[in-house]
Amino acid sequence: MRSDLRLTDLKRRERSASKLMNVFVPAEVSDAIGRVARELGTSKTDVVVALLNEGLDRSVVALKGWRRQKIIVPRPNRACSVKGCGRAYVAKGMCSNHYQKSRRVVTL
Repeated sequence: MRSDLRLTDLKRRERSASKLMNVFVPAEVSDAIGRVARELGTSKTDVVVALLNEGLDRSVVALKGWRRQKIIVPRPNRACSVKGCGRAYVAKGMCSNHYQKSRRVVTL
């Protein structure tokens, strides 16, 4: 399996099946990956997979027990600005009925 591939394994490894994934990377990163691949005598794909696996292993350890903080945002006062209405506003501080009415008013 490729999920257990590491940089240290690249010299003595046999090829296995893979899926195509197109990813854009900066040119200097691509050049560095190419240099590592030449030094280890393997393909760029194998180097990328090995680097990703090692990074995923480190992230699992680093994120162990981490949970996203709940962000509590107080609900804003969303009442229609027309006196005596009290419905929730939709646009420009007015409820749907008053907003549509203001759009229909023709000024001369």
